[in-house]
Amino acid sequence: MNKNNGIVLGLKGGIVLGLIYAGLLWLKFSILGSNPFGFWAGGFVSYALVIAGMVILGMNRKRSLGGYAEIKEIFQTLFIAVIFIELAYILFTYYYLNYLNPTFFEAYKNELLAFGKSRNVDAKKVEEQIALITEQQKSSNDFWILFKGLFIRWIIIDSIFAMIISFLLRKKRPETE
Repeated sequence: MNKNNGIVLGLKGGIVLGLIYAGLLWLKFSILGSNPFGFWAGGFVSYALVIAGMVILGMNRKRSLGGYAEIKEIFQTLFIAVIFIELAYILFTYYYLNYLNPTFFEAYKNELLAFGKSRNVDAKKVEEQIALITEQQKSSNDFWILFKGLFIRWIIIDSIFAMIISFLLRKKRPETE
């Protein structure tokens, strides 16, 4: 029964965290996208909030087990949540960049150029960043390339965080004689 509770908690938590992440991504793309530093900082803060949400979810799982949980019991819940979080990330990013704001990358490149000029950044460094953005723009137009590249990579990264969180939250049941 506790195993099913972990699955249900992972599903619910993953959906809630996925929706929160999509909202944070909207803020990042729509409001912070006009400033390269703000865009970067927004991404960092958004991801930190998702990790904090995973910690809370892990603590809820531990509490549902009476305060004692093995790594695998917490990790199972967090891994299910990670899948939903990353699905929300991929779906929102694809939809936003291709349908809601298809000119995002062009506007961002222009902002990056202006930002570099205003801060006297070496033109070569700015051009390197623009080349990276151009590659991201190409991959964002094809859902399967975006899916394979980001989903698999972020599943691995998020799973590492989930394992660390599970390790830190674990608490063995006391031995009974």
